[in-house]
Amino acid sequence: MKITYIWLKEYIDFPHSPQELGEALTESGFEVEEVIETIKPFSGVAAGRVEQVEKHPDADKLSVCKVTDGTETFQVICGAPNVKAGQIVPFAKTGAMLPNGFKIKKAKIRGVESFGMICSKEELGLEKSSDGIWAVEDDVKIGEDFYKYLETQQDFIFDLSITPNRPDCLSLIGFAREVGAIAGGSIKLPEASIKENKSSNVDSIIKIKIDDPEGCPRYAGRVIKGITIAPSPLWMQERLEAVGIRPINNIVDITNYVLMEYGHPLHAFDLSQIEGNEIIVRSSRPKEKFTTLDDKERTLPENTVMICDSKNPVAVGGIMGGLNSEVTDSTTDILLESAYFKPERIALSSRKLGLSTEASQRFERGADPNGVIAAINRASALMQELAGGTVCEGICDVYPKEIKPHRIHLDHNKINRLLGTSFSLQEIKKKLASIQLAFDGSDVVIPTFRPDLKINVDLAEEMARLVNYSNLPVNTVTEILFEQEQPYLEYRNSFIRKTMLELGIQEAFSSSMLKESEAAPFTEEEFIRIMNPISDDLTVMRPSLLPGLLKSVNYNLNRNIPDVQLFELGRVFKNFKGDKLPEQPYSLAAVICGQRSVPDWSNSSSEIDFYDIKGYLENFISKISLDNSKFILYDKSSWFSDQETIALAAGGNEEAGLCGKVDPQICRLFGIETPVYAFELNIDILSRYFNNERTYKPVPRYPYSERDMALVFDESVLSGDVLKYIEKTAGKLLSDVFVFDIFRGGSLPDAKKSLAVKMRFQSHERTLSDKEVDKLFHKIIDKTCKEFNASLRK
Repeated sequence: MKITYIWLKEYIDFPHSPQELGEALTESGFEVEEVIETIKPFSGVAAGRVEQVEKHPDADKLSVCKVTDGTETFQVICGAPNVKAGQIVPFAKTGAMLPNGFKIKKAKIRGVESFGMICSKEELGLEKSSDGIWAVEDDVKIGEDFYKYLETQQDFIFDLSITPNRPDCLSLIGFAREVGAIAGGSIKLPEASIKENKSSNVDSIIKIKIDDPEGCPRYAGRVIKGITIAPSPLWMQERLEAVGIRPINNIVDITNYVLMEYGHPLHAFDLSQIEGNEIIVRSSRPKEKFTTLDDKERTLPENTVMICDSKNPVAVGGIMGGLNSEVTDSTTDILLESAYFKPERIALSSRKLGLSTEASQRFERGADPNGVIAAINRASALMQELAGGTVCEGICDVYPKEIKPHRIHLDHNKINRLLGTSFSLQEIKKKLASIQLAFDGSDVVIPTFRPDLKINVDLAEEMARLVNYSNLPVNTVTEILFEQEQPYLEYRNSFIRKTMLELGIQEAFSSSMLKESEAAPFTEEEFIRIMNPISDDLTVMRPSLLPGLLKSVNYNLNRNIPDVQLFELGRVFKNFKGDKLPEQPYSLAAVICGQRSVPDWSNSSSEIDFYDIKGYLENFISKISLDNSKFILYDKSSWFSDQETIALAAGGNEEAGLCGKVDPQICRLFGIETPVYAFELNIDILSRYFNNERTYKPVPRYPYSERDMALVFDESVLSGDVLKYIEKTAGKLLSDVFVFDIFRGGSLPDAKKSLAVKMRFQSHERTLSDKEVDKLFHKIIDKTCKEFNASLRK
């Protein structure tokens, strides 16, 4: 939003300089991004008179001019087609410095010397593009410093960032209200003096019908006849250009001018193009198409507000007019629209159409439903004055259900508690009255141009803004206990993340929405579909975390990062029955691929395998103290390879997750050719078996004793089952046990394998004797051989 200093002064008188005003607005809660001078400094440019113009002897498009500054005459080469003898022009002498930093130097052009330059408005930084030199029509003294001459017309442009909750400030009058609250004084609203033609009543010319009162609660129209399409006055063009609006013609420029004044969008229709002299406001029809003013045919989203005549649509309500009813050079009669549209409807249609305009930005934030008449009268008066139009008597104003100002009970004690202040009721009322809030007893009557004020806290915020935030006391009025007990779910998830990070795996975050083809391999259930997906790639809820992690693996591999270790903790979505919400358990998944370690001079590289992902899972289980768990072979269909898959059972036989090699076909679906290993766990199931009672055990003071054994087992025997049995048999004196070698082949029969197990025995109370350890060791060998039908390896 841009406003100019001089234009603002027409509505409110205030003592602040441009810089002071910018600071005051910032302190009152508005973000002033920049204050820009309309006339940028330059030097060495004087008012000159062109004495003589002759054709350049060696260039058809150049002229050799004689220019005087009243004291001396200079020869100047000029390429502008509009240069003529007798013109008063801005003349930059040799050594002059222009606003863009360009310094004028003596030059020779096609063999003829030039001692300066005749300037255009573009070269003086007054407009973006000029067709020729600036022939000054005002009375200016020859030789006068041209910057000092222009300085009297200096203006300042305020580039403001308006928050979405303040639609009233998308206008000069809205800002005048704010400046009035800062500096004091009353707003001077622009005059709207209209001489209506009593012999021509608007009701006999146009009929308006609202078939969609929810989308368009109010629609008003005026008819102006006998207008002449022409350029708007220079002062209007300059003001519009200053705030970033391109002038078009007097009618369109007037609607834009009033838009900037009142913040209320208007639209002018060519009345001769309105079939049946009737306006019907309705919702769009299925797959309806419409060609907007930018000459693009658009398929209208469902529930778009449409402005129609008796046969066809003529505008997309609140967004853009139609090509079939635009004002052209041959237009003589105007139907002027001023309406109020429901913000939610405009915002949704604008987004779906991909079409954002000055009008839609204001309507979707909330224009003033009771500002309709003031805006249409102001524009009608300007059309009468600047386009020679005759305004027909009356306004066709269809307003089925009046939108009235709402009320907020004023609790001045609550405001003081919130701000830490001690304002009296009268002081609060005086401040709020400065922004045109009225009072009815203990209620504040909120005008319809302030849709952001809804509750008492909003009034407290207005008070803080109006007295200046820096003037509020700094004393603490409320004690806040920052150390609050962390909910168990947050504690649990934080602990799991910390544990995974300690294992050296990086955390990833992925979308909970997937493409259907990505989700398909990870569920046998019906997809949980999204009713209004924002993209064709986000149509179903994820049944697993692995699709997102596999996409992350693909992303890394495509960027030449082959070694990947990632995990994610988040909800997955399952078992949707239609009448109830789907199950949303927390899941933990990890994926790894690439090399086991970084190769260097001391070791060669090796590819990760199934035992790496199993090792990560075992370490995770150990760190979370999941005591009652075991691995079991998994022979059901899943997204893991049939040959390398195990399941984790917790609390006996409750399946809590899978671990293994991701099926290569699924990897290829995600563009991955390298082997990927993963696990995925149901954390909600696991957490039921967490051992949360952790106690510190000191490092034993007594030495340990180790024994190794190698037993031959059937191939089907799981090493995990063997280790668990050894732990159970050995009792408390066994401090650690692990497999350090697996051997197959050689002298061993087929379907047999040798497991070499190391056992560490240690007591916290005494030193164990060799005899005691040997006895326990042999007991373990005997019982293990019997339990698993094993034998000592020879």
